[in-house]
Amino acid sequence: MAGRSRRGFTLVELLVVIAIIGILVALLLPAIQAAREAARRTQCTNNMKQLGVGLHNYHDTHKSFPFGWMVDLPTGNLGPGMNAQVWGVLLLPFIEQQPLFDRYDMRVPTLNEMVALFPAATVAANMEVIQTVVPTYICPSAPGDAEKRVYSGDFNPDLPVTFRAAPSDYCVASGVRSTYANLAYASYPVSSRDGALQYAGRSPYGTARASTMAAILDGTSNTILLGERLGGDKIYVGRQMRTATPYDLLGKANGGGWGDLLNGEHWLEGSVQGETAPAAGPCAINCTNRRGANFFGMHPGGAMFLLADASVTFFSDSIAPFQLASLITRAGGEPSSN
Repeated sequence: MAGRSRRGFTLVELLVVIAIIGILVALLLPAIQAAREAARRTQCTNNMKQLGVGLHNYHDTHKSFPFGWMVDLPTGNLGPGMNAQVWGVLLLPFIEQQPLFDRYDMRVPTLNEMVALFPAATVAANMEVIQTVVPTYICPSAPGDAEKRVYSGDFNPDLPVTFRAAPSDYCVASGVRSTYANLAYASYPVSSRDGALQYAGRSPYGTARASTMAAILDGTSNTILLGERLGGDKIYVGRQMRTATPYDLLGKANGGGWGDLLNGEHWLEGSVQGETAPAAGPCAINCTNRRGANFFGMHPGGAMFLLADASVTFFSDSIAPFQLASLITRAGGEPSSN
């Protein structure tokens, strides 16, 4: 009986199979990446919702929202009795971080090593607290491990203020600078360019208080409280991280941490595509994470925002300047645009 011949794969057939597998992988990979980003975006949304609930609970407890940031200089100068705090610290008890808040001394400014003015032990304790990564302040789409984005900063080269801070990928919407307002409003009359979470305290600039729900005259569903802005000390232009001067200098005052005072001061001025220069431009979302220039998320096509009614929404990076400016002001009197 003649033996049967056994025919294996030829080289051509093997190459065809490999090619088919490659095509299937190429077709499936974008879907897998999209599914992963959808999951990250959902977690980012949940984080912002938790911040929204925390802000509302803070308001119920204190009858006002927390200030975005506060500098209290009773004598008008740096010295004993001064203080400086930021919203990210105040909100800790309301986002299930009471133990972390209990370790923080509210009598000492959030970011300083002015050992001559404050007890060194207390300063060190606060420094340790604000270096702690708080998951609620982190967007999962942000590049890199959050622990590796803890950074050293210098609040102002003219002041003896240095610190280390864990990142926050969310910041307040302080208001609309005149540079962006000129683009957004043109000749349209606007009552106020202030946002909902404002500066508070006593300083040479005057006295200010935190705002309340009643002060949001444009409506809570039409007013932004927080927006995404990639934290840490790295400056991005588009999706590219920049490290050369002047970008490294900008990073030192970027307000990229939840315990960083400058995270509570973010007046939108806009930017030009591909630039971080202070000059205003029509781009307000995802052009750069430089403080004041843009809101900036790592989600394709736009960024997430928390509104004053505690809802979270996604705004496209092609949003019209008038619409975004109208959503940032709390009492601008603009037509509803959300």
